[in-house]
Amino acid sequence: MHETCRPLGLIWTDILRENLFKIGFLAKVILIFLLIPTVQVEWFVPFIVNWLNNPLTIPWALHLSSGGDQLSFPYGVIMFITHLPTTFIGWFIDSYTQSSYFAGVGFRISLLLADIFLLLLLLQIFEKFWKQILIYFWLSPVVLFVTYWHGVSDIIPIVLFFFSLSLIRQGKYSASGVLLALSIAAKHSMIIGTPFIFLYLWSHNGINKEFQRFIIYFVCSLILIELPFFFSESFRLMVINNREAEKIYWLFIKMNKDNLIFLTPLVYSLLLYSFWRIRKANFDLLLASMGVAFSVVILMTPAPPGWYLWLVPIFTLHQCRYGVGAVSLISIFSFLFVTYHLVYSSGPSLVVYDMPLVNLSFVYSSFAQSFHYTLMIGGGVLIALQILREGIRENDYYQLSNKPLVLGIAGDSGVGKSSFSRSLAAIFGERSLVEVSGDDYHNWDRSSPMWKTLTHLDPKANRLFELVKDVRSLIGGEVVRARHYDHSTGRFLPKKVRKTKDVILVEGLHTLYPKQLLEELDVRFFIEMDESLRLFFRTKRDVEERGHDSKKALHEFDKRKEDSEKYIKPQSARADVVFTLLPVNKDLFDQNQFGDSNMKLRVCIRNGIYYQELVRVLVGVCGLQVNLDSVDERGEVILEISGEVDSEDVGLAINMLVPHIYELLDLSPVFSKGIFGIMQIVTIIEIDEALKRRKI
Repeated sequence: MHETCRPLGLIWTDILRENLFKIGFLAKVILIFLLIPTVQVEWFVPFIVNWLNNPLTIPWALHLSSGGDQLSFPYGVIMFITHLPTTFIGWFIDSYTQSSYFAGVGFRISLLLADIFLLLLLLQIFEKFWKQILIYFWLSPVVLFVTYWHGVSDIIPIVLFFFSLSLIRQGKYSASGVLLALSIAAKHSMIIGTPFIFLYLWSHNGINKEFQRFIIYFVCSLILIELPFFFSESFRLMVINNREAEKIYWLFIKMNKDNLIFLTPLVYSLLLYSFWRIRKANFDLLLASMGVAFSVVILMTPAPPGWYLWLVPIFTLHQCRYGVGAVSLISIFSFLFVTYHLVYSSGPSLVVYDMPLVNLSFVYSSFAQSFHYTLMIGGGVLIALQILREGIRENDYYQLSNKPLVLGIAGDSGVGKSSFSRSLAAIFGERSLVEVSGDDYHNWDRSSPMWKTLTHLDPKANRLFELVKDVRSLIGGEVVRARHYDHSTGRFLPKKVRKTKDVILVEGLHTLYPKQLLEELDVRFFIEMDESLRLFFRTKRDVEERGHDSKKALHEFDKRKEDSEKYIKPQSARADVVFTLLPVNKDLFDQNQFGDSNMKLRVCIRNGIYYQELVRVLVGVCGLQVNLDSVDERGEVILEISGEVDSEDVGLAINMLVPHIYELLDLSPVFSKGIFGIMQIVTIIEIDEALKRRKI
């Protein structure tokens, strides 16, 4: 699922020209220098400054031994390290100015830097929502209140967490594992989202090399960072066993004297189980599920203001995708959140007057406070349900939970059906695609005397009724036991179990022959080849790969011509796309020196509504030569494509033509070069068109 993302440096250059960014940046800088949040001046800054004065001791141990509050810095090692450089600069200035002001400014500057970096990450992941992200995130009242008014540091672990997600999108699993470990080492609460990431990766690839690499780097990084401090009693007391973490157990049902049911862990576990039950989740559903998981923990505990910041990136995406309804609901929630905490949470002091700005709690009765809090929590619940509903709906479209996507590939022997099938398997992945080969449904093995009177191309020589039955069973979610034909020995292997997956690929000589099977196919492909090419490739395959005698292979080729004309070639009329492989120049054709570069591809698209965009990308991105042979009134388009293209350009072309299709592909799709790469591009577009029709 590697997606092409713009470098963060280029995004930074672009946002510097945005007025919305300038307005937000100026406002935040003013708040940094004008306000002194209470939690910073009483807890966070003294914690770091105390260590700067005595740097050879574990910070948490030093703090408690100096009589500091247990809640002063309930953050991990990475949070401390992140704040240290800018706080040190401020502390250094303070040592010369004989003040205590600049250390706090330095502390707050680190929050601003994290805020900017999170903006860059969101713009990188969701670039098409550029303007909306600048409004909904950069100018978010929740971010302004939590980070700059209240002054807590939760934006830092969120930055690291989303950096990890961005790297997953780019296929950088080792670095992603490290960043996820860093986010947890900054604030242990990020563990809430971690199991969802594990399940997301596992659902796409299983325990493959990428997943293993992610786990190894994650675990090793977390151990290396946390282990040196784990044996410190002060660290365990302030960070691991801090009193805020205990709040998740405050909401419970008392069954009897000795047994309680803790509701927050219970609901979280049920949500995690539901996510695990999804065969393969797309990225949107991952974000939605994590958003709901964070919401469960926040809304079902008396969460401090900083926890609500965890939701802002996901709230931002939700507003970008779903418009007025989502914007209105989140705006109301933000208003309720800010007004509630303006009254009841610790506020800052003005630098000039050194006095609290707000303290209005005395005007609220306990009932008014509870009612206000109830409205806020209710709004959060509605948003969480909306996010989950939309995430499931979008995932249903991509993941085909109601009915798998069924692809059919037909064509004569030796035209490249198997190679084309392998190229599709390489982009969808083993966990997403199950292949059904028509060769497995031959009536007899190679030694049978029946082949003297019949060829494999004759439908009577194949169990087509059984093929249709098995495909329908897979579509219905049933397990199928089918034998496999081994071409190297000419014998059938024992039956093996096949389970349904997101994509069912049916490949064979007669895939488009039975009417009953034709009706089940979402996209139908037919492959044909110039006869001189086919003779060369088929003979080479039969001799080198299947151990056939060369003379016998040539005899079989001639023997099958009549059946090919009668049973195979007519299937091309039933295909959505016909691929024809041709030599670039027949006059120069040399069997002994022939290769992929000597071929060109003719593509007949029966529904060519997208052909202009396809041609533009094939020429502009892939550098191919494309000739438009014909366009008829029915929408049938014939393109002739020649030239060489590498696999990277194929992936880039697909990303440009159908970017959202990556949710259906393997996390590490392997794109082909040359002709089969071009066929992958056309296939992906056809699949997208089929999914659109299904959605309607």
